[in-house]
Amino acid sequence: MTPYSDRMNERIVVRGVAVAPGVAWGQAVFHESDVDIPILAISEDDVGEELKRLSAALRTTKRHLAALEKNLAQEVGERDARIFAVQGLLLDDPEFRKSMRNRVRRDLVNAEVAVRDEVDEWSRRLRGLSAESERDPGADLRDVGRQVLRVLAGKPRQVPVEGDGIERLIMVAEEFLPSDAANIDRAQLAAIVTVSGGVASHAAILARSLGIPSVTFVEATGLPHHGRRWIVDGNSGQVIVNPTDVEIAEAEARSRDYREFRAALEAETRDFARTKDDVAVELMLNIDVADDLTPESLESLNGVGLYRTEFLYMNRPFFPSEAEQYRHYCDVLRKVGDREVTFRTIDVGGDKPLPYLSVPHEPNPVLGWRGIRLSLEWPDMLYSQLRALLRASAHGRMRVLAPMVTTVEETRRVVAIVREIQSDLKQHDIPFDPDMPVGMMIEIPAAALATGLIARECDFISVGTNDLSQYALAVDRNNSRVADLYQQFHPGLLRLLRDTIGQAGRAEVPLCVCGELAGNPEATLLLLGLGLRSFSMSAYDIPMVKRVVAATDLAYARKVATQAFELVDIADIRAHLRAATLEVAPDLRSLMESDR
Repeated sequence: MTPYSDRMNERIVVRGVAVAPGVAWGQAVFHESDVDIPILAISEDDVGEELKRLSAALRTTKRHLAALEKNLAQEVGERDARIFAVQGLLLDDPEFRKSMRNRVRRDLVNAEVAVRDEVDEWSRRLRGLSAESERDPGADLRDVGRQVLRVLAGKPRQVPVEGDGIERLIMVAEEFLPSDAANIDRAQLAAIVTVSGGVASHAAILARSLGIPSVTFVEATGLPHHGRRWIVDGNSGQVIVNPTDVEIAEAEARSRDYREFRAALEAETRDFARTKDDVAVELMLNIDVADDLTPESLESLNGVGLYRTEFLYMNRPFFPSEAEQYRHYCDVLRKVGDREVTFRTIDVGGDKPLPYLSVPHEPNPVLGWRGIRLSLEWPDMLYSQLRALLRASAHGRMRVLAPMVTTVEETRRVVAIVREIQSDLKQHDIPFDPDMPVGMMIEIPAAALATGLIARECDFISVGTNDLSQYALAVDRNNSRVADLYQQFHPGLLRLLRDTIGQAGRAEVPLCVCGELAGNPEATLLLLGLGLRSFSMSAYDIPMVKRVVAATDLAYARKVATQAFELVDIADIRAHLRAATLEVAPDLRSLMESDR
């Protein structure tokens, strides 16, 4: 194959993984994030001075992080800006600080080398804990380390850009970290392309919040850049190097239409969701923290279908107390008013390690000790959370959902623990809702096949299609070598989903889909046709799904679903669902032109 360097003027199309939606074009500049540092051997007499330099750099970096959080909160809100508070906690970790000081003393190296080597060591450990995860927990640590090194080197915090004078900049980098997104001149930045980084990374979250189209897992280092024009499609993951003038004009038009139509769609879809034949459909939010909840976000929704409680545990150096959890859950219930919240119990392990929870190394942590498996073996943690949740149930409408359930036996154990805590609360005259529903999350194919059996033991079922798809397809969607195989319209996966919905229906137990598929407007008709009446998704996806729901009747949805199961090829299934969606909602075409 001809090297990219020998094809400087050739039109090249590459595909990565979409991170943040939108389409943009501009001139590409490669950004080198690493900091050049001096490597010095010091004497024992110099150790004291190096430790002073290190301590001063840590204090300065902490102030910089606080300033970044404050400045960014005005632009994207406190929730996403809190990323830098999390980094501050990493910087405050006593073991991390101690290990850097010890390295200076033991190895007789300058502060820069101690920071670099210790960050590398801790990053390797974290990478081992989450080898198959969507989020690289070491990314924030690397970002913190790089910021400390910049302070030690006296480098400016503003990200340097080689292409001064470029009005529309495509930032190409090996890895793009949160401080890059916060420090760069965003009036100049059009899009981001990276070689590595996950869709759930903090940098990706910031890119989405800032509205910067982004694509990752692109082998970009050998592509022609340095002022070459690129088009970045953050919906499909496609990158075009040296596009034609016609393609540039089309990208400009698509970007403009995308922004305008999104704004109009959000303004027009403010009523509760009902089909054309007046059947109510429950639409709810997936959220991580209470900051996501505002009166506007819940104006025409049925509530919160998935509240991920683990984020209360993750951004801190120790377990939250029962009293702290109780106050937090009550605050969430207060914010939603008379709407219902489904609190998922702590889902850590695998891709979400806690810094203060020691878990054994696992060769494949996503298939290991995580979710309810971990909670049932740490009863103190589970009891504390369930007790706080049950006490909070006296103050609003809520449900409790157990993640990563595999067996009927696990379901019975969870329900038994809830009943035990309820009995204790009653004995001590502590108020709670005795009818609070307890549900199980179906994310494992074997559990999906046994939905009817599990449903007999609980009050409701939630289906997490992201993990269910990953396990059923044996595909890590953030692995660029197999990402193309992560196809949520695979006929086998659709049959598994149809069977799961059908089993819950026959058991007369409510079922909600709260994974990525629920927010895909191309899947809305299919899911409605399969009998689904409860969807939970991100706020971004709600207007599009609501538009499809309002434009169809159930007879048409059932017809579309029946026809989908007559098809064999994934491409044909997807084309059929897209055509059917555009048949009822043709105005969504500009948002569905690109692959999701």
